Amino acid sequence: MFVEVAKISDIAPGGMKGFTVKGAEIVLCNEGGRFYALASRCGHMNAPLESGTLVGYILTCPMHCAQFDIHDGAALSGPVPHDPAAGDKMPERLEVFFNRIGSLMSKIKTCSVKTFQVRIEGESVQVDL
Repeated sequence: MFVEVAKISDIAPGGMKGFTVKGAEIVLCNEGGRFYALASRCGHMNAPLESGTLVGYILTCPMHCAQFDIHDGAALSGPVPHDPAAGDKMPERLEVFFNRIGSLMSKIKTCSVKTFQVRIEGESVQVDL
């Protein structure tokens, strides 16, 4: 059943916005005037994708930078690992912490996210929930 989620003017091209509609958490993305809807939780560790970034068709999670294709929800990459060599030396305890977290995160699978069909009716962006 299609439900109105937003107006076309609510999300600028290249932008995205999160909504909860009929209990479903979704993120609505505007890729150059074409709208796509995905489940709003990251397929890696459940972070809110609407707080991430959208560049073209690639949605990047704000938590660990896993990336998803907004067209079909496919996981394009897993999380970006912490690189202790990339910056200044950190305190030893913090380095141990990041190494442990990195080891654990490498064992967490990044799943694709669910997508929803979108249609435009006049100025209304509707999603099939």
